[in-house]
Amino acid sequence: MVNRLVESNSPYLLQHAHNPVDWYPWGEEAFEKAKREDKPIFLSIGYASCHWCHVMAHESFEDEKVAEYLNQHFVSIKVDREERPDVDSIYMNAVVALTGHGGWPLSVFLTPEGKPFFGGTYYPPTPRYRLPSFMDVLRAVQEVWTNKRQQVEEATEQIFSALQLQYQKRNQPRTFDSRDLENATDQMLRSYDWQYGGWGKAPKFPQSIALEFLLHHYAKNPGRDQLRELIEHALERMSRGGMYDLIEGGFCRYSTDARWMVPHFEKMLYDNAQLGLVYLYGYVTTQNENFKEVVQQTVDFLFQNLLDSSGLFYSSLDADSEGEEGKYYTFTLQELRETLDAAEYELFSMTHHLSPLESNPQQMVFQPIEKLSADNDQYALIKSIYDKLRKLRSTKVRPNVDDKCILSWNSLVLRFFAEASKYLQSEHFLSASLSLASAIKEWYLKDHTLYRIKRGSTVSTPALLEDYATTIDALLSLYEVSGETAWFTLSKSLAELMVAKFTDPNGGFYDVSSEHDHLILKPKELQDTATPSANALALRALMRLSVMEGKYLDWYDQFISFIQSNVENALRYPLSFSSWLMLMDMILAEPREAVLIGSRNELAPFFKALWSKLRGNFTVCYADPPTPVEAPPILKNRTKINHRPTAYICHLGVCKNPTTDPQEFDKMLSDERYFS
Repeated sequence: MVNRLVESNSPYLLQHAHNPVDWYPWGEEAFEKAKREDKPIFLSIGYASCHWCHVMAHESFEDEKVAEYLNQHFVSIKVDREERPDVDSIYMNAVVALTGHGGWPLSVFLTPEGKPFFGGTYYPPTPRYRLPSFMDVLRAVQEVWTNKRQQVEEATEQIFSALQLQYQKRNQPRTFDSRDLENATDQMLRSYDWQYGGWGKAPKFPQSIALEFLLHHYAKNPGRDQLRELIEHALERMSRGGMYDLIEGGFCRYSTDARWMVPHFEKMLYDNAQLGLVYLYGYVTTQNENFKEVVQQTVDFLFQNLLDSSGLFYSSLDADSEGEEGKYYTFTLQELRETLDAAEYELFSMTHHLSPLESNPQQMVFQPIEKLSADNDQYALIKSIYDKLRKLRSTKVRPNVDDKCILSWNSLVLRFFAEASKYLQSEHFLSASLSLASAIKEWYLKDHTLYRIKRGSTVSTPALLEDYATTIDALLSLYEVSGETAWFTLSKSLAELMVAKFTDPNGGFYDVSSEHDHLILKPKELQDTATPSANALALRALMRLSVMEGKYLDWYDQFISFIQSNVENALRYPLSFSSWLMLMDMILAEPREAVLIGSRNELAPFFKALWSKLRGNFTVCYADPPTPVEAPPILKNRTKINHRPTAYICHLGVCKNPTTDPQEFDKMLSDERYFS
């Protein structure tokens, strides 16, 4: 038995291709059928590594009676949220408005025109967890659709009006200054969990965007000792183990408890790219070698578990294996006793917390009681225990890999690698960056436009704003470290496409272009989710590009009013708008340029000085004369002095007296006289 999803290229949709439910993919055929037969649409949204999506599939979508009822009374549509986050955004907002919360699987009931009138998330096969059964929900919706259509229409219009208002509402522009950023930072300090690290209670998410903002803000305000303390505490606590995999490296999506002990076991590419970057910046800021080790282990995890033969990276590793969440990642006490000798088992038990999974108390997660460091007398012994546990894990059934490659997530990895090449002065990371950038260009750029999804040899789904913005930003980081003008040229052409495709005449950008079909409205999400706001990212990328082109003031005049309209939200909800705080911080610091003239080898001492500290508000360009015609304008007319490698420090396009002395250059980088 197969349904229409068998023609899909999405791993998530293919998981449902053999359901007895007559699933349709998102598209014209499903909407036409619903209109023709006057049936409501049941929209189910999830993703391949989602544990509760698997649960609902097994309990309900594989059930013949449930499928029979769905097929008779509804038109059923399946959507992979990672392919179409725009679709997910619209209907997630609708469900949150209806119920006060959201999540996946997302279960929404729509009119044949696609407007939502009822929804929720996971529904069990029988009433439990204070939830009605899925069949009870289906019967109730069918009853209302058949006999109370006017109520459906009224609810539909109310929800649709609320969605329109949410996407169209814009606060009055509000100017901002350094005191506003200090107030936002103080709010984050006050709400921080100083016992366990992070923000909030269970479930606890890593908040990588907030940490990146705080790292950049601290770099500009190094006297704030409490801010440095928060950064070190957060990074140390998250990497202690539990949510962070001490055996194979890599971070799980979030912690189900407040201590980072028991994770939700799926491992997402976007989390590991962003957290890898945060730990890199943490190492540069604190020189804590443990953070550098986490960076390397995270990279090892990516290459060993998520690398596609094309040079791109897959989306995620599943939480489940053999039908159980976390079975691959956890160990029973019996397995530990059989694998470790008596002395090792005693040492492991004395130095680690062991906690059973709620879903299967036989399976244990572990976390060191104290953070291990190389100067610990027991460090080598515990590392050898981890080696044995790694071999034990290798005998288990591995979780499935979601083997689609998403452009924006790969571009987050590209930025991570490029920044690591800068700050670690690493040729290895530079090589990895160039290889990944070449794969991105080869696979996603077709006929002068970008695509979002690559799986196997098939590329599909027009790119969204987040794909363009993340890619442009990453390519600019690569250009800064490689000096290869082709990456600047590509980022510039993509920026022109992005502006043409996504601009909202009322300010900023839509998340989608006209290439994205069957949407009841154009979403425009401004707050951060697990990844930064696409609008904030787009503005940051365009700002960096404008500095290279000597057009920063033009960028400022064009976008400052829209940025100011988001200030109130950023100051009120700093954890949800950290990417906007980062943008505000860059504007207040004013972009600064380091223009270097010479070969890469000649400039090595200058690069060492430049990347010895976190310098988020510096734009860097270098060239070995003669400067290519297509190079950024700020490189034009910059020459060597006395045939020696030369550095120019510039501010808003005006350059001060150059230097050929790396030590003098180091002093200039921090001397405010050069920027006044």
